Amino acid sequence: MKTNREEILQNCLSVFATMNYERASITELSRACGLSRMAIHHYFPNKQAVFTAVVDRYVFGVQDPANKFGASEGSLADFIDNYLDGIVRTMRQIVGLCAGKTEGGGAVAPNFHYFNLMLQTRRYYPGAERKFEQLYRKTRTYWRKAVQRAAETGEVRPDIDVARIADMFHQIHFGLSFEQAMLQGLDIGTLAGQFRQLYELIRA
Repeated sequence: MKTNREEILQNCLSVFATMNYERASITELSRACGLSRMAIHHYFPNKQAVFTAVVDRYVFGVQDPANKFGASEGSLADFIDNYLDGIVRTMRQIVGLCAGKTEGGGAVAPNFHYFNLMLQTRRYYPGAERKFEQLYRKTRTYWRKAVQRAAETGEVRPDIDVARIADMFHQIHFGLSFEQAMLQGLDIGTLAGQFRQLYELIRA
């Protein structure tokens, strides 16, 4: 019988990612964990508390660039490689936990389930808009620092619009992630190719 809090969150992540919040009852969550309803309540007072803990751990925690990428003081090219490595590590950490079938029974890309969790977060997590805004602002700041440093060292052209280029890198990632979630899931090679193409366009 699983009683570890982290194991409970992992199993509840799969439930919230593969079905709607309304249908993810405490009974459904306890079944996924192999626990009784009483055992779930030992850790969490209600479903909202479980959902909040799952989102804090697997959305806002995992996606925090400080956890995902770490600091990078090298070149922009190095930062891009570090960013891609962080995405791969994150995908390995969470995508497998989100794998499964839709409520209709059809298999879909695990990335799709993760996006489903993020959409539910926007609707059911108190203050989600502010938290997402902070998360995206922080990610953009990482990109802007890397691009600014590259402009100052002569790695890229000095006439580029640092903020706009940084936003382009950020939006390539999120746009491709959303599009490919509807297909087979994010292809890291395609993302790397688009990053490097943009890099070549601005390189000094």
